[in-house]
This record gives sequence, C-alpha cells and structure tokens, in this order.
Amino acid sequence: MRESFGVDLGNVIIDHVGFGTTPEFVQSGDYNVIPQMPGVIEALWQLNQERFAGNIFVVYNASDVADQKILSWLKSHDFFSRTGIYPAQVMRTKNGRDKSSICDLYQATHFVDDRLEVLSYLVDKVKNLYLLKPQQKEVKQYQDFLPHVQLVTSWDEIVRTLLV
Repeated sequence: MRESFGVDLGNVIIDHVGFGTTPEFVQSGDYNVIPQMPGVIEALWQLNQERFAGNIFVVYNASDVADQKILSWLKSHDFFSRTGIYPAQVMRTKNGRDKSSICDLYQATHFVDDRLEVLSYLVDKVKNLYLLKPQQKEVKQYQDFLPHVQLVTSWDEIVRTLLV
C-alpha cells in the first residue's frame, strides 16, 4: 500500500499562534504577512521527495472569507513550488473539524494536526497520527484520545520520526 501524508494548515503550516492572529485580523489584516511554522516548508519538501513521493495533501477548515485569504497566502509564500505539493492536493473540508472524508479520499496513512479533537475523528482510520504543539486546554478536553497519537514539538521532530 502506498503511504499518504495529510497535513492540517492552521498552526501546522501557517503560524497563527506565533503571530497572534485574531478573528479581526483575518477579516481586515494582511493575511499574507502571517509567517509559516518554523521548518515546515523544508520538511514538506523533504518528506515529499523522500518518503511520500508526491502523496502529501493539505486539508483545512475555514470560513469563506478565510478561504480566499488562505489561497492567497499559499501563492504569496510560493508554497506549491517550495514543497512540491500541487494546488489540487490542498482541500477545504466541508465537514468542519472532521477531516476523515478527505483522509479516506487520499487513503491517508499519516496525519498531523495541532488539534486533538481533529485527530480524534481519525482514530482507527489513519494509522499514524501526530499532534503538533497543541493548546493544553484543548488537549485536556480530548485527553482520552492521547494514547492514539504521537505528540511532536516541531517539524524537525516530524522529519526525524518519519525518515528513520
């Protein structure tokens, strides 16, 4: 079976927490100035070249307003050429935080998100789940799912884990 790696966008690719993004900023600010997560571009490029061979997809949940800004962010940061991920492999979910239908579509074997709630929908559906720099309040709320995920603190750690 071919491996497939799914990646969330907010706080996994785009560094909202580090930047301090607010709902007001999403509405009226220059979304393109929000930085990427440290190491994400290099990590996605390396994983795409070495282990997943073009089988990486990005899935996110966003409002209509945020959706247009996200697509602009991806273009302004030259995301596609810098990672080797095609625009068709970036999808907005229609099911809120439940990303399982898109993971099914791509036959995901690995998935990384910053929200344990999102990963909870993928337990028993995606074999390898990675929780990247989560918010502790949210982790406490969904702590029953912690045994099913691997906690990771950086993209460097994800690369080391996946390219062993």
